[in-house]
Amino acid sequence: MSKRRVLAVLSGAAFLTLLMLGVTGCGSSTTPPPGGGTSRSFVSTSSNAHSHSVVIQRAEVETPPAAGIMKTTSSTSAHTHSFAMTEAELTTVNDGTAVVVTSGSSPTGGDHTHNFTISKWF
Repeated sequence: MSKRRVLAVLSGAAFLTLLMLGVTGCGSSTTPPPGGGTSRSFVSTSSNAHSHSVVIQRAEVETPPAAGIMKTTSSTSAHTHSFAMTEAELTTVNDGTAVVVTSGSSPTGGDHTHNFTISKWF
């Protein structure tokens, strides 16, 4: 194969590679899709070999209640935890900064808590 032919093949391959990267994108994105849904389930850190989840509504973040929010986590290992966020924490999330919230304690399986990282998804 001549040098000219090798150069033509390599140039074509490079062009197709760049074209495909432009079409499919490269790497992953942590940007949530537009809209983001009306609620999101957040999963806690693991403690005592289990985790919990809590669902937060978009409206609770966009228009935080003056009293904040109080919820109960999912039931795992035969127990739940209390979960609360203040109006200020919800406003911080709405402004785009993640907030770490520690659940209430549970004596089931040994006294323990869980941390939730709450971030804006919309």
